[in-house]
Amino acid sequence: MKNRPKGHVFIVSIIVFFLMAFASFDQLGAANPVKKDNSGFLKIVEDYANAMIKQGRDHYGKEHSPLFASALNRETMKLGTKVEFGSIEGVRETDRALGGANPLSDKDLLQILYKLTDLTGDKKYAKAADDALGFFFSHCQSRATGLMCWGEHLYWDFYSEACAHAPNFDIHETEVWPFWDQCYKLAPDACWKFAIGEWDHQIFDKMTGDFSRHAKWSEHGPKSGFEFPRYAGQMIERWADAYSRKENFNRERRDELLTAIELLFRRMEENTKLTKSGYLPAGRSKEGDHINVVWLTSNLELARCLEKAAHLMDTELAARMKKFALQQDINFLNAPHKFDSIGGGFAVTLHAETGKPRTRSMNKPYSTEWGSGYGYGPHAGTANLCYQRYSSLNAEYADLAQKYRALMLVAANKYLESSPDTSQLLKPDVFSSVIELMLNSYETTGAEVYLDRANYFGQLGVKIFLPDGYPLPRATNKHNHYEAMTGGPDFMYELLKIHLVTMTEAK
Repeated sequence: MKNRPKGHVFIVSIIVFFLMAFASFDQLGAANPVKKDNSGFLKIVEDYANAMIKQGRDHYGKEHSPLFASALNRETMKLGTKVEFGSIEGVRETDRALGGANPLSDKDLLQILYKLTDLTGDKKYAKAADDALGFFFSHCQSRATGLMCWGEHLYWDFYSEACAHAPNFDIHETEVWPFWDQCYKLAPDACWKFAIGEWDHQIFDKMTGDFSRHAKWSEHGPKSGFEFPRYAGQMIERWADAYSRKENFNRERRDELLTAIELLFRRMEENTKLTKSGYLPAGRSKEGDHINVVWLTSNLELARCLEKAAHLMDTELAARMKKFALQQDINFLNAPHKFDSIGGGFAVTLHAETGKPRTRSMNKPYSTEWGSGYGYGPHAGTANLCYQRYSSLNAEYADLAQKYRALMLVAANKYLESSPDTSQLLKPDVFSSVIELMLNSYETTGAEVYLDRANYFGQLGVKIFLPDGYPLPRATNKHNHYEAMTGGPDFMYELLKIHLVTMTEAK
């Protein structure tokens, strides 16, 4: 594996990051004591959860179900159409779940429900989540492929009682799913069928590891050439998880998952050798110039997944996976990140040959302060990935961990003086990322100014997205309906986290 030279520029950059971060921390250390939480965030979140349980579920078609609607009229709590809700800048029409449920967009709604039962003792919240998950895994899985009806392009339609998608978009594409423990309890056979289904129907060539993030849902139809690292990592993580489980059901093909893991990992190793810079490219396909594109956050997600999967296996492969993950950390920290008064941010899209930031039709070279859309996002989102890597590496690789911490705090300090322009389109997902960053920075430094700022953005978000007494947040500051994919559930979950942190510190 090739290593990019660190060089004088990198060393100077890291020194600057440390000086900025720790100088700011010294100035922030003297803050007012945390007081009792009077924000009202807990009631706001409870009202949201109660409304979704009572009126936001599948009351349509011939068969009603406990699934939660992904888009609703906030006043009537009814489903709506594209004509009624309108288009949203930065959101592709083929990704919207108007008329049904997409649990991947509702991950944080489910997190809220489980957390509220823990917090209040009321079991109705966890039961609602369990009912939704149990139904989805029992009814919304392709009989032909084992793939679930979720992701960027699929949703379960409440009227047709079937998997729905835009024309010619019978495409399965998934992401991280935090509820496998619960789902294996509720529907173990369906979970196993999904794991082996990805191996059988998401991988184009089982000899080379060629795959795409896209595959047909309804029948065998894997694509090739778009082997984006984040999706490789997430499949590896899921396969390692499925392999390690001891649930008592038929898993005669279990050992094939080890073959799948090694194959996809080897594909990533080989892809790294394709570039002069040593960075891992998006894939081998020349279509869309992916062979010349590096998405650093995708590579960090691969690193996280490999690290987690390696802990579930006791093999030589595990050591290789950890080493490869560490190289992605080094590459990220070596990247030309640029925070200054002019602009810049985290370098997130690079040219694979030169390692320099590049603009692509759907991607920006740097993160932005408040913008979000398909292919780009705010500083806060990447800074939260830095926090994850800091937390993961700190025990064994403290030097790298501290560099991640310094980067995170440089980004966090940008938001101490920055507020969004409310005349521009704003989505709840950006507010959730910024609040999460403030809470992560507070947890890391103990500087209460970050907690104060989290509360500030929470209150501002309530004014923008919950301005009229209706319990569901708006899709954007310019759209009055609710749509989970713009981050409404995520924002509400961050409000609950502010409450939890504040109440813990007040004790």
